Amino acid sequence: MRTTNIMPIKERRGVSTIMGTLIFIGILFTSVIPMMLVMKQADTIYEQGKLEIERYDEERDREEIDLYAYPTEGETSDNLTVKAQNRCELAVKIVRIWINDAIVSTDSVVQSMSELDLGSYDVEPSDGSTYDIKVTTERGRVFEAGSGTLSFIDGHWVVEDLMINVLISSSGVVFKIYVTGPSGYDEYAMVWKIGGSAFKSFDVTSPGVGTYNVIVKRGSKIIHDENVTMSWPSGPPVIWVYS
Repeated sequence: MRTTNIMPIKERRGVSTIMGTLIFIGILFTSVIPMMLVMKQADTIYEQGKLEIERYDEERDREEIDLYAYPTEGETSDNLTVKAQNRCELAVKIVRIWINDAIVSTDSVVQSMSELDLGSYDVEPSDGSTYDIKVTTERGRVFEAGSGTLSFIDGHWVVEDLMINVLISSSGVVFKIYVTGPSGYDEYAMVWKIGGSAFKSFDVTSPGVGTYNVIVKRGSKIIHDENVTMSWPSGPPVIWVYS
């Protein structure tokens, strides 16, 4: 007589439980865990992108450009020279130069704490025309020419003001600035600085071109003594002195 071994019901249930567990583990390893890894990788990429954007925005905020525009070959020139001075610790790439509504593409890089001639541009001036100059950087900042609007009147270039700007970043609180120049020009200013830097502008439109002496004192001590030359229209109408 043939004997048939029939597995008890409890044992069959145990085997089914084990098989179900193995199938669940298989599904977990083949779909759920890879999906979790992909999601984690996506989160990592997102965080990296977020950090890069924050760093980019921070660098953009730190950009500081002084921009000048002046006739290339004297007060009757048809061309304007555009010059940029980088006053931050980052290299700044200028991608567009605006002369009124006209756009000139460029890829000029102004290194940290240095200046660069961006070029000379033929503007074909007509009597009574005015020109506003600005630049756009690769990071998206826009800087306007510190010389203000340039005008072409009666066959020669005219600028709104001639200025000497003094920027003080030296440590200290109270500073005295003395500016002397041609035609008896003699100006004095006291500047307070609470952290950061201090700025003072001197209008030299009346005496005009010539050599000016700029002295900065902290208390009775001279911390800066420099001669600068205003040569408009053969040079920028704004001179910066850094102390």
